[in-house]
Order: sequence, then structure tokens, then C-alpha cells
Amino acid sequence: MIGWLGGRLKARDDEGRLLVEVQGVGYAVSVPLAVGAQVELGQALELWVHTHVREDELALFGFEDEVQLQTFRALIAISGVGPKVALGVLSQTPPGELAAAVAAGDIARLSRAKGVGKRLAERLAVELKGKLDFVPATPGEVSKAPVKTGRKTPAERVWDDLRSALANLQYRPKEVDQALSQVMIELEGEPPEFESALRKTLGILRK
Repeated sequence: MIGWLGGRLKARDDEGRLLVEVQGVGYAVSVPLAVGAQVELGQALELWVHTHVREDELALFGFEDEVQLQTFRALIAISGVGPKVALGVLSQTPPGELAAAVAAGDIARLSRAKGVGKRLAERLAVELKGKLDFVPATPGEVSKAPVKTGRKTPAERVWDDLRSALANLQYRPKEVDQALSQVMIELEGEPPEFESALRKTLGILRK
């Protein structure tokens, strides 16, 4: 079983996985969106890895630290939550925010991830209770009060999610707002899509 990898980013495949070269061997690793978006080709990286084994499949899922890894494992321990759904949850909601949303019973927040409907979000809120105590509080952690989203448009919620994700990556609010303003101009009024907008924003912030 592979538990950790250290190497260089060789390529990205069509499914968004990272091809990590380690001493002449390439490992295809699926990672949360923010983790993959931060790494450039040729750059050194280290990943904590969960090896997922089934009769017809062996897949690697990589994370930037043990907290992400353990959060992923807490998610896939829930019946009906597979690795791809768990990865989608972590791409949309970092561990600190996920723990806060679970503590608050914030179904609206939990249901924003791809593949998570209201019913599954309700199960996450119940079944993850007390199982994310290892997650430290972070500057970007959401309030423990439920987020009121009823008056916000889907586009406004995407922008909120982007700000939150970038805060968890330790970017300052001022530089985040400046980068998001550039992305808004590039989109020319088109509704933002979380994954592509995050890639655009990270590209601006890295310049």
C-alpha cells in the first residue's frame, strides 16, 4: 500500500489526475482541485496518499497533509460515499469548513459539492458528527451558525466559495478580491463555474 509520495509533477491526464514521477516511475494520483491547481509542471511535490483497492481497480488519492487524508477517509467510511464524491467534497469544502458545517448542521453548505444532494448532505451532517474532531480551526473556517443562502444567487454562492477556498490557502483578502475582480472581467457576465474559476484565480495569484 502506498501511503506517501514525493516526486515531481510530470503531467496531468484528461481526468485531472496528477502524474507524479518518483525515481523514474509515474504514479497517477487524484487530488482535490485546490491541491492540483497549485502545482506547476516540473515542480516538486509531496502527497499523503490513500490507496483505494477494488477487485477491478487500484486508484491513488493524494492530499497535501494528514488532516485532508483523514477527512477523506472519514467521508468514504460513510455508506454511499465513494472516493470520487469524497474528493468532490474536499475540492469544494476544505476540512475546516466541512467540520464547521457539520457542527452547525448546515445542509445548504454540505450539499454544494458535486454529487451531494440534500439527502446525502443530511446524512453527512449526522454521520460525521464527532468524527472530525482532529480538524484544527483555520482562519478561513466558516461560522458555526448555519449559513443563510436563501437570498443569494447561485453565482454569488460560487464567488463566496472561491473566497473561502482561497482564504484556506492563506491568500490575503485584498489580493483575493483583486484576482476575483479580474476573473469577473474575463467571464464577461457569464456565470462562474467553481473549478474553472478557481484555476483562473490561482493562475492570477501565482503571477
